Amino acid sequence: MKMAVGKIVGAVMFALIGCSPKDGRNGGDPRIADESRPLLCLTYPTVPPCSYVDENGEIVGTDIDLARQIASRMNRNLVVEGVEFNDILPRLKAGKADFAIATIIITEARLRDVDFSEPYEMGGACFLYRSDGRKPRMSQLFASRIGVESNSVHDLYLCLHGGDPLRFVSLNDAIAALENDEVDAVFFDSVQLVAKAESSGGRFTVTPLETKDRYGVAVDKRRPDVLAAANAVIAEGGAK
Repeated sequence: MKMAVGKIVGAVMFALIGCSPKDGRNGGDPRIADESRPLLCLTYPTVPPCSYVDENGEIVGTDIDLARQIASRMNRNLVVEGVEFNDILPRLKAGKADFAIATIIITEARLRDVDFSEPYEMGGACFLYRSDGRKPRMSQLFASRIGVESNSVHDLYLCLHGGDPLRFVSLNDAIAALENDEVDAVFFDSVQLVAKAESSGGRFTVTPLETKDRYGVAVDKRRPDVLAAANAVIAEGGAK
């Protein structure tokens, strides 16, 4: 099952003002030479505070702030398109977008298909659970109902550690199940789960990190100029 994020969200264009030094690297992709063409950034806008749709129907978040800074450094306009997470890397590999920011974990397997910037954030996965409930443990997965986003790296991680998680279309669906006592915990990136716990008024809490991950900007391999700009922005502190 998949949520038609792209159809619901559409695309958002940000007109950016300001100049910065050109990267100077060249390549065979005509998109590099066409400076009038906006950069297309893909994201998965269902995971606040990183990328989500606000009350005005616009895609916002810390990931989008970083995308803006990359485009601004290149003196280019930016189009942000919300898509299913599992569609992001195939579209980049096919040259149908320039880059993507969606708390994408850098892995060796993914590096075969796309380039990654230097990590813009270090983190990992943890459990979100009700404060009045039992703290989940990786060594006791069989004793808990763990919600996870279907076909995610977190789904795979639990399976590799002997778990049989309850799968949901999106993180939001998994958290809704936790709120309705349909699962005992949710396993996902700590960035989103910590934000949920902090805004829950004490109802939810998180465990320490179970994994250590690096999040990077995924870039079409034909866009060395975008990769260079992303690394420059990240080196300067970037959006957090």
